[in-house]
Amino acid sequence: MVSKTWICSFVSVITAVQALSCEKHDVLKKYQVGKFSSLTSAERDTPPSTTIERWWINVCEEHSAEPPEGCKKNDMLCGLTEVALPGKDAITTQIIDFDKNIAFNVEEVESALILTLKGAKWGSNSFDAKLEFQCNDNMKQDELTSHTWADKSIQLSLKGPSGCLKSKDDDKKKGDGDNGKDGDNEGKKPAKKSGGASWFTWLFLYALLFTLIYLMVVSFLNTRGGSFQDFRAEFIQRCTLFFTSLPEFCREVVTRILGRSTTQRGGYSAV
Repeated sequence: MVSKTWICSFVSVITAVQALSCEKHDVLKKYQVGKFSSLTSAERDTPPSTTIERWWINVCEEHSAEPPEGCKKNDMLCGLTEVALPGKDAITTQIIDFDKNIAFNVEEVESALILTLKGAKWGSNSFDAKLEFQCNDNMKQDELTSHTWADKSIQLSLKGPSGCLKSKDDDKKKGDGDNGKDGDNEGKKPAKKSGGASWFTWLFLYALLFTLIYLMVVSFLNTRGGSFQDFRAEFIQRCTLFFTSLPEFCREVVTRILGRSTTQRGGYSAV
């Protein structure tokens, strides 16, 4: 058993009212336990029979998988005990279930992730179970390394990917989803600049549109009763005159504004 001295953090007992969502749990969301389920077995000789203990483990609701026959669909942990006599089919003699509505607590220690399930009913008895997940990221599935079932307590030790922390790539993907608000806020800053430029562009387009409408109306009034060729010639002439005189008009406006401003400053200095 791993020493309590190395406990990094501890999450108090929580009574679950729904299936355990590991992605919403402060500790479990850091581990890969939500990606895997496992069906492990241990066999021992009990002459004249052979006893086989099988354990179905599917901790998180994020991972959906069909349990073996004899276990319930919402089981977080299910233990099956079968006895086989020579030349005969195995007979199931014991089934114990820990469903996903059971109370639990989590310990994060230096070398393992420990999940304790509390208060499973088995006949007239109540059992607890302690699952110890040790990391081995070279394995594709969890394997049962040891198990005990005594004194109304079940202890299972597993080694495999479930006990490993998620990679940085997984955290980055999750961060992209969890920090969506921050991303939106960052995206809003350039949007404001874009909005200012868009406002100026629309103002310019509206001014140009109204100018063209004005020139068309004036040209139409001046050539009313004439042909379309007369209207087109008038319109082109007025447009040419307007756009060629526009720079001079702008220069004159700027000169008057700057000249007036200079005169005011000069008068102030003279005083």
